[in-house]
Amino acid sequence: MAANPWQRPTSRNWSVLLRLWPFLRPQGWMMLCYALALLASAAGTLALPQGARWVLDRGFPSLQVLLLTSVGLFLLGIFTTLARSAREALATWIGQRVVADLRLRVFAHTLTLPASFFEHFRTGEVISRLSSDVTILRFGLAATFGGALQYGLTLIGAIALMATLAPTLLLPILLILPPLVWVNLRAGRLQRKFSRQEQDYLADISALTEESLNGIRTIQALTREEATEQLYATGIQNILARVRARIRVQAGAGIISGVLVFFLLAVMLYWGGWQIIHHRASVGSLAAFLIYALMATSALASLGGLWGQLGRLLGAIERILGLLDQAPEESDPAPVLGQLRGPARLRFAALSFVYPSRPDIPALRDIDLEIAAGEHVALVGASGAGKSTFFDLLLRHYLPSSGQIFLDDRDIQSLHVQELRQQIAIVPQHPTIFSLSLADNILLANPKANEKQLWQAMRAARVDEFAEHLPKGIHTFVGEKGITLSGGQRQRLAIARALLRDPRILILDEATSALDAENERLIQEALAELIAGRTTLVAAHRLATIQYADRIVVLASGQISAMGRHEELIHTSSIYQRFAKLQSLDRGVEDPSFSPSRAFY
Repeated sequence: MAANPWQRPTSRNWSVLLRLWPFLRPQGWMMLCYALALLASAAGTLALPQGARWVLDRGFPSLQVLLLTSVGLFLLGIFTTLARSAREALATWIGQRVVADLRLRVFAHTLTLPASFFEHFRTGEVISRLSSDVTILRFGLAATFGGALQYGLTLIGAIALMATLAPTLLLPILLILPPLVWVNLRAGRLQRKFSRQEQDYLADISALTEESLNGIRTIQALTREEATEQLYATGIQNILARVRARIRVQAGAGIISGVLVFFLLAVMLYWGGWQIIHHRASVGSLAAFLIYALMATSALASLGGLWGQLGRLLGAIERILGLLDQAPEESDPAPVLGQLRGPARLRFAALSFVYPSRPDIPALRDIDLEIAAGEHVALVGASGAGKSTFFDLLLRHYLPSSGQIFLDDRDIQSLHVQELRQQIAIVPQHPTIFSLSLADNILLANPKANEKQLWQAMRAARVDEFAEHLPKGIHTFVGEKGITLSGGQRQRLAIARALLRDPRILILDEATSALDAENERLIQEALAELIAGRTTLVAAHRLATIQYADRIVVLASGQISAMGRHEELIHTSSIYQRFAKLQSLDRGVEDPSFSPSRAFY
């Protein structure tokens, strides 16, 4: 089980329960009704032995008394059953509402967490906390908390009534109670420990499952099926080992508790019988006392079992609330910029950055760069030079280690993060396609767009050329991650998104590097319309696609090594010369088949 620096440590107190109060507070009236049903149910249950005592001490002097007693018992039973059913129904409903609100809050909070969080926290771990841990909480709230209140009230009421019937018979209980409580407390702590480990291993398996299914083709291509299965089997065995340990503790505590409880009953039966023989107690009182004793010991044993379950429930609550403890993206409120039009100006001032997971390796160092409105700037450099980091900082997925980024002379950290990102569109090398229809995937960029705007974006991105051949046209479901579409089709879909968003700033991150010549031609035609009238930043390895940029910035080890146009850099930058030579562009002769409107991306 891998250590996780973001994982919240296990709490050793009960304060975690108090954190559920904000989710319970909206259910105030339901909780009041539950409390009334709980009291009514407990009162009905505790009243039954008093009827038994009355009957045994007085007998049945007539059939009329017998009939009235039977009817009274029946009515009391109906009342108790209705109260118990209402209590269980209300407990289940309150638990479901609390879990639904908590799940929604955690999921919404997870969507606001910074990119640095996901460097350490696996997707499968998040899924596990929102599924298996929430399931434990969903069933545990009603069963554990509701059961604890029910058995606790029954225990207190039974002991109080036993004290009124035969105080001297309470002595054995006072002797047996301390070891019984200690056994259950000890067992509960151990079960909590093993349950937490079980849930952590289950999260590891969830992460492995998610990664394996996402990379199933790679696993099959590398013939790693058996090795992956073995990893999964190891995780299963780890879970079973913790389950076995938890079962042993639970069974051992149950055996010890049972022995103590039945020893207690035997002692009380003997002591009560001795008092009856010596005329110091009535048969009815002893019978009622023993029934209450059975109720009390049963409630105590049930509380012991719930103590172990409570440990598991607390572990689930800790893991779920652990996500809420993570700080979201920093986003200071600011006046809304409104619907700004036209390309934006950008300035990067003394910008430096190191990734939290790699603090010893600077990703960007002392970047000073001004980009005019509508300018097309390309970033060139080897893998790891800092091109994608440049874009991540502009999108505020990360905050600079030092320096500032200005948008139209405003520091982007003074803008609301969503306000900033609404002015930017990105076409990545591998666009994310969701399990939706073709049209819905494009509308993610602007859900308020009408059908005319949607079709305009699709035609400009050449999406209509293949959409009309799909079974249901633009309403065709594209499968998980767009598996039914080709790489070029997914790329054109991403361009249609960017067009529909109508951004002031366009980011193209290796947008055609993985395409064949025909698809690249189609994408470049679509990009020619997309970049018009926008400030455009491009990251590319192939120089032929960016040689007509207004400026080319050469990055090396996170620093600006050179800057200029293609014709200048081919003679002045050794790094650019090396790239050009490898791509047969070192003579500085422009390919006549390229033009600024179609070759630039």
